[in-house]
Amino acid sequence: MTEWITEADGVFRGGGVKGLALAGALCGFKRHPTKPVTKWVNVAGASAGAIIASYLACGHDPDELLELMRETNFGQFQDFPPGGKFVGGGWNLLRRHGLAHGKAFLDWFDVKLNEAPFSCTKTDDGLHYRLKLIACDVTHRQLLVLPDDLPLYREPGESNPIDPDTFPIARAARMSMSIPYFFEPVTLIRVDTGKKATIVDGGTLSNFPVWIFDTDTSVPLRPTFGFTLTGGKGFGGQLVAAQRLLPWPLRFGFDIFHTAQEAWDTRFVSHSTRVRTLAVDAGDVGTTEFDLTRERQEMLVANGISAANAFLDQFDLSVYMNTFHRTLEPEAVAV
Repeated sequence: MTEWITEADGVFRGGGVKGLALAGALCGFKRHPTKPVTKWVNVAGASAGAIIASYLACGHDPDELLELMRETNFGQFQDFPPGGKFVGGGWNLLRRHGLAHGKAFLDWFDVKLNEAPFSCTKTDDGLHYRLKLIACDVTHRQLLVLPDDLPLYREPGESNPIDPDTFPIARAARMSMSIPYFFEPVTLIRVDTGKKATIVDGGTLSNFPVWIFDTDTSVPLRPTFGFTLTGGKGFGGQLVAAQRLLPWPLRFGFDIFHTAQEAWDTRFVSHSTRVRTLAVDAGDVGTTEFDLTRERQEMLVANGISAANAFLDQFDLSVYMNTFHRTLEPEAVAV
């Protein structure tokens, strides 16, 4: 059996408030009696997974993450215009393509990260970033990895391309979690065409990018663990339930959207993905169930801890492999 190491890279699935389950799983990894992971070196995520990855990359540990998520009133992020969800939100959906503005989340997360830019997450050699967030440019039909792809764009009203080093992590997380129809998308300007680009939730194309740190050019220095969710309800709550009442073209559009969210990542589940991926049961919790009761919050956390223990109990580093079938050779993981 390969000797255990306490460092790893982590990739976190999107899922809105269900992310509490993944915070519980991270605490389970930290506290495991024989196979603990106490340091997350490179981290990535989409949507709610982007929030988890960003918080870890800025120097916080799983216990601090769990405390943050427990104390946060997720309902505050539903910053609908005057008139509420169905009146003001409906009008905003028509005008700005989202029920809620999304500014409440941006302001909150920027404070929690101490206004950290991506330069805070650079590797020691200054050549790479330890944090990767997934977003989607639906105008140009492109999956984005932030901050790497930020220089392809400029801010509206600016002439220079975006500098990734100075770009706020909270703003990138806001881009990654721009759930279509619920939050307003983010608008940037494409440098090469000068055209507006509409940026939405990374989960639209890849909700679980477990492949993101894999390389075929070298032996992995540490394992990459994926954290995903099973069960639960998708985005929208009442909005999704009301789809039955919508005209056929709109129902069809919703079906295409939800298929796009799930189909690619489901198809991409290979042996190399399964062997390193922890799945946590989210029960019947909905992605945008922002008024989650304390009891349901603790259910998600407990499910995460339990799933982490079960996963690590049976996991053996000697069977690890990445997408390119690269394994962890003994000299690469020596402590």
